[in-house]
Amino acid sequence: MARYNGPRLRKVRRIGTDLPGLTTKTSAKRPTVPGMHGPTKRMNKTSEYGLRLKEKQKLRLHYGLTERSMRLVFQRAQRMAGDTGRNMIGLLESRFDNLVWRAGLTRTIPAARQLIGHGHINLRGKRAKTPSQSLSVGDVFQVREASRNREDLRISANSPVRERPAGIKIDLDTMAITIEALPGLEQIPLDVNIQKVIEYFAK
Repeated sequence: MARYNGPRLRKVRRIGTDLPGLTTKTSAKRPTVPGMHGPTKRMNKTSEYGLRLKEKQKLRLHYGLTERSMRLVFQRAQRMAGDTGRNMIGLLESRFDNLVWRAGLTRTIPAARQLIGHGHINLRGKRAKTPSQSLSVGDVFQVREASRNREDLRISANSPVRERPAGIKIDLDTMAITIEALPGLEQIPLDVNIQKVIEYFAK
């Protein structure tokens, strides 16, 4: 399945929880499921499989991954030492596009992916164009000098939509971001049951 490019709020309403990486919009004004019968539709009891699928969809849509990419992340996390759930979140949080968003340079992860894809960000001193690559502690990325006067970047960097994780430091003068610590499971801005996600892929 390809990456979702349809109405984002529709997915938020379907899942029933905010997806801050996907959109800044919330379902507060329309908390019902989408569709013409949303307000009155009878919701049957969700099966165990349905609960697992829902938790997996939260992560996939929040981080903007395809089904294949999500499964590859799980398989890689499974091969790593330690807890698979924490490993999986660690891999997702270390993605370049996610860290650009977490630094407050953009309002959503899709916007961060576009910023990287258009060549506006340098990583380790060189222009980067791969949003999915993993970063490590000590890495530094920076908005290219020609792009620093973009009004949208300045507004986002000075007043990020969400609070920056403690381990991500930004120099507002040079628009350089240093990764001192990667966000962990306790710091993700999403209410997700990671054990259900593991059970979904391990079935």
